[in-house]
Amino acid sequence: MKIVAAEVFVTSPSRNFVTLKITTDEGITGIGDATLNGRELAVAAYLKEHVAQLLIGKDPHMIEDTWQFLYRSSYWR
Repeated sequence: MKIVAAEVFVTSPSRNFVTLKITTDEGITGIGDATLNGRELAVAAYLKEHVAQLLIGKDPHMIEDTWQFLYRSSYWR
């Protein structure tokens, strides 16, 4: 199983909730909250422009591996 899509949604009153939706090649989806009040557009841009591209092709079962990869390879640690 591989991740094939990562979508970012900015919702709610005053656009203050950021949600990341992951979809696998088997049609399984998962969502996660990435909200940082007051900086939601910066978080959404970071997810769309950097993180989403890094997730495509990853095995969704490898949670710790993905966490370490994103933590160690990101610009802001």
